[in-house]
Amino acid sequence: MALGALNLSRRTAAARQKSSEQPGLAFRTAWGNLRRVEGGGIIKRLKPWGGAVLAGLVWTLAFPHVALALAGWLAPALLVALCHGPRFRRVFALGYVAGLAQGLSSLYWVLLIPYPPGAVAGWLALSAYCALYPALWVWFCWWRFPVRDLSGLAEAWLRLRHLPWRDRVLWPLQCALGWVALEQLRGWLLTGFPWNYLAHSQLDLMPLALVASLTGVLGVSLLVAWGSMSFLVATTGSVHLRGRERWRRIGLDAGPVLGFMVLLLGLAWWQVEAREKQLKPRGTVRIAMVQPSIPQQVIWESYGSRERMIERWELLRELTIEAARMEPDVIIWPEASAPLSATRDANGRVELDPIDELARTLGVPMIVGTDEAVLDSQGNRRMARNSCFHLDANGTLQASYSKQHLVMFGEYVPFGGVLPFLKKLAPVGTFTAGEGPVLFDLGGVKAAPVICFEDVLPSLVRRAAVEEADFILNLTNDGWFGESNQQWQHARAAAFRAIETGRPLVRCTNNGLTCWVDWRGRIHRLEKGSIYEKGVRIMELPVMDAAGAVATFHQRTGDWLGWACVLASGAFAAARWRPKKDSAGEADMA
Repeated sequence: MALGALNLSRRTAAARQKSSEQPGLAFRTAWGNLRRVEGGGIIKRLKPWGGAVLAGLVWTLAFPHVALALAGWLAPALLVALCHGPRFRRVFALGYVAGLAQGLSSLYWVLLIPYPPGAVAGWLALSAYCALYPALWVWFCWWRFPVRDLSGLAEAWLRLRHLPWRDRVLWPLQCALGWVALEQLRGWLLTGFPWNYLAHSQLDLMPLALVASLTGVLGVSLLVAWGSMSFLVATTGSVHLRGRERWRRIGLDAGPVLGFMVLLLGLAWWQVEAREKQLKPRGTVRIAMVQPSIPQQVIWESYGSRERMIERWELLRELTIEAARMEPDVIIWPEASAPLSATRDANGRVELDPIDELARTLGVPMIVGTDEAVLDSQGNRRMARNSCFHLDANGTLQASYSKQHLVMFGEYVPFGGVLPFLKKLAPVGTFTAGEGPVLFDLGGVKAAPVICFEDVLPSLVRRAAVEEADFILNLTNDGWFGESNQQWQHARAAAFRAIETGRPLVRCTNNGLTCWVDWRGRIHRLEKGSIYEKGVRIMELPVMDAAGAVATFHQRTGDWLGWACVLASGAFAAARWRPKKDSAGEADMA
């Protein structure tokens, strides 16, 4: 017994000496063990999760900074192809991982909010919430797959080859309807987050983006999702064919979506050309937009520091004087740029000093964004609003607008009265929403103001862009998110409002992207250097006489497509609800 132990000890010592003499031996031994473990399934089990992450990252490439339109076409197909499993719970989990990868990577700018507790919590919570939608979508797609009881992805593609043409066409269409339904719900639930829609990745493909003038932005998402899924079915279902037979199969499977796409593109182009002939030029309006590029941390510090407040005011005053030298028709400040809040007393009188004095001294009309304190009869603050004010050349208030759609945790805390600890996650106080749209009359040219993220909300901008409005004016402060891709994502989403309403969009921002968008959705940049630099952006906005011109189809009919897709997808899901239970009590994979 002792001799055996001694021999074992000697062999162990000899092995250690040999390992030290041959450094590569330890690595080769470890690699051999890993290969054996792989045979046992660890890498095999991790591979689907890596595929899900890959699908999410490709989806991210569709949006700025990269803004690769092709990635938008690949994303839906990759999500379905790489998020598959033998159980619906597995499908949902893979879809959730893909969505989480996309959310964390594309919304990283939330981390740049200069309030770390809220920034980290907001980034994680928003990404986790948005990940639910691709998870539900992948689940819906495989739930609607025409064949039940599949053993895996390979069998799905094998069975796909032998499906009748009707199923090979209807399944991609149902998947596309489900995609649009979930985008509609994401843009509506919990006050809505219509950010990075699939359509936003296609803004540079102008003929396709113009479809939004007919259907709204979701119509573009529908075409891209349908095209992506049809391509997946056409290619995987014809891989066993060769030559002419393969191209014939691809043509049959992709033909319906291509035909529908050509039809919509033709109708959209015809509408744009016909409306352009009806519009008559009636001059221009010269607009000077002040971009102060004040960091958000400095803005917050100025509320408790007189020195900081004076610095902000001096910067705005100098830039405004510079803008006045350019002889504009109006000078515009971005959202919440004024260091002092406007006050509105119980009788409705508004105090804007010293801004009104500045407008009077320069003799130029101004539109300024600032917080507004509404007082009660005792002079105490009753509520606060995020507002903008139009002053004429004499410094007299002409009109005001208060933001209607407030941002959760940015401008109010839901359930803050019941759960006070939630207020610690929000860096600002509670604001009150404004009431309805207004028009600012700039000497016969009428602007429809919206504030901050309101320009990504199709229904709100559609209500604001009434028949008399000549252009949409957005005042925003994207300085919360530093110098990031958020400014580009915001601008691309807002550009679709110009297409939908058939009116140009003018955007005045704190730190970029200050620009204007024509009614075809083309972004016209005004800066000479970086979009984040402070300065004055000057532009000549063409004004068209829309009398007699027919409004875009979307402006006349509204956001009907999204809710139609919600109803259709709900009906499809209910029609398929025939769950089978295995011994573990889980529904079999569709």
